[in-house]
Amino acid sequence: MDKATKTQMSIVSFIVGLILLFIPYLKNFDTVFPGISQYFSLMFYLGLVLVVVGYYLK
Repeated sequence: MDKATKTQMSIVSFIVGLILLFIPYLKNFDTVFPGISQYFSLMFYLGLVLVVVGYYLK
């Protein structure tokens, strides 16, 4: 994998990971669909993994 692709994948995975880390904090708002609240823990841990992968690819 060339350096430009590796950098782009690192940035994308880091940003998506951060978004997934902060999605569970939306459960305090009334506008969030009640059906997705059961997946908040999965989103949190997947976000942690993506942040670590993004940092590793840096």
